[in-house]
Parts: sequence; C-alpha cells; structure tokens
Amino acid sequence: MKYFIKTCEYLFKLEKGKRFFVLFLFALPIGVAIAAAMPQGSLINWLSDFNAATSFREAWSYNGNINILVSGLAVPITFVLILFFLSVMTTVISRSLRVGVFKAESVFRDCNESFIPVLQGAFGYIVTALLLKVLMTLLLQLISRIELAVIAAILTAIVAVITYVGFFMLLTLGILYLPFMSFNGLGTFEAFIQAAGKLSGGTYRRMAFAVIIPSLIVPAIGMAVGVAHSLIASVIVESVLNAVLLTYIVTLAFVSYYEILGLTREDYPREYFYYKPPRRR
Repeated sequence: MKYFIKTCEYLFKLEKGKRFFVLFLFALPIGVAIAAAMPQGSLINWLSDFNAATSFREAWSYNGNINILVSGLAVPITFVLILFFLSVMTTVISRSLRVGVFKAESVFRDCNESFIPVLQGAFGYIVTALLLKVLMTLLLQLISRIELAVIAAILTAIVAVITYVGFFMLLTLGILYLPFMSFNGLGTFEAFIQAAGKLSGGTYRRMAFAVIIPSLIVPAIGMAVGVAHSLIASVIVESVLNAVLLTYIVTLAFVSYYEILGLTREDYPREYFYYKPPRRR
C-alpha cells in the first residue's frame, strides 16, 4: 500500500488535485487512442455470444468484435501520442520532484527534455504488448478447437486474465526504467537492469500490488461496460479509465523511484505536508 498511498498523495493531496487534473488532460488523448486500439469491452461481447475463432484473424479480433482496420491505425497513432504527451508528463513530474515546481511551461520544450527515454520505453512496452497479444491469439486458436462452447469460453477468459496479469507483472519489473533513464542518463539495457535490481523481495511485492490491482480494475470496468453493447459508452468510459491509469502509473514510477532510493523530494517538504495548526484553547 505504501507506493499506492504516496502516489495518491502526490496526485490528489498536494496542491489539492491540480496535479492530477493537469496530468490527466495530457494523458486523455493517449487514453482515447488506446481505447480504439485495444477496446476492452470487445472481449466480454465475444464471451457473451461465444463462437469458435477458427483463424488467427478471428482470434485476434475476438471473432470480429474488434475492428482490425481501426485497431491497426490506432496502434501507430497511440505510439505517436505517447511520444509527445508522455514526454511532457514525464518532464513535468520529474521537474516537480527535483525543484518543487509543478507546471508545464512550454509543452514542446518539455517534450524534448524527456523524448529519448520515453521513445525507448514506449517502443519496448508496445512491442511487449503486441507479442503477448500474438501469444494470446495463438492460445485462443487452440482453445477454439474444443467442441464444448462453455468450456472454450471459460478457458478463453482465463487466458485473457493471465495475459493481462503477465503484462502488468512485466510492467512492474520495469516500472523504474523511465526514472532511471531520465535522471541518470543510463542506456536502455543498463537502465532496465538497474530498475529491475531495485525491486527484489518485499519491494517487488509491494510494487506489484501498487501496479497490478489498479491496472486490472481498468479492463474489468471496461468489460463490464461492454455488457451494455454501447460503442459510445465503451469508448468514453475506457478513454477516461485509460487516461486515469496512465496518469497513475507514470506518477507511481517517479514517486516510487524517490522512495526506493531514499532521495529527498523538493515538492514534498515535511513541514508543508504534515503541518497541523495548533488547537484553539
């Protein structure tokens, strides 16, 4: 709970929610693109009216519940939006921790400051997500050979859950990757090794809780909204949830970096945060 609480303090308590609102606005375009590229409601739509996916294309699109053309266009758009908006978010957060000032002075200058670390990190995570999607699709093809539709649907749901959990476990392992590159100027491989090395034993378990539990809530709600079979409602809800999750994850990475390495945060003076006014007599 430690890293989760510290992240929520950063977003909601310090400056009374201003930080969350600003970062959320930067994350919202990415959230919309992710909702178009990987709509969560499509899986529950397939499971609620399950038919076997006999080809790789059908398994990839959850038997036609994902528009492959829209999804295919949304992936590179998502990548571009991540490069710009996530770079700005990274600079704003890291600056606030270093010098105690939370503001976006010039979005293009802020983007330039963190562009390379975000480029390398985004590329790695998107490739990982696509590889897991391919593996999941191949497993779904095998499951579709099972004649009993109920068993096939249950196994499909289990594979989907395992895939999501697996991705966020990998995300947990590399959660400190971006701060290590931003603050220390390390290379891609060295930054990942350093980041993973800081998450051992109990630290990894606490971080996994802070990452996986909130991250699973997003697809769970997205799938629940998908039951209504309303495309507009699904896109709106998933876009907002994706933006909230992205805001949380990026903030968690930098706040946890300071906590794990025992560094002093300039935006978090003890006198300011823990000050209690004297009681009146």
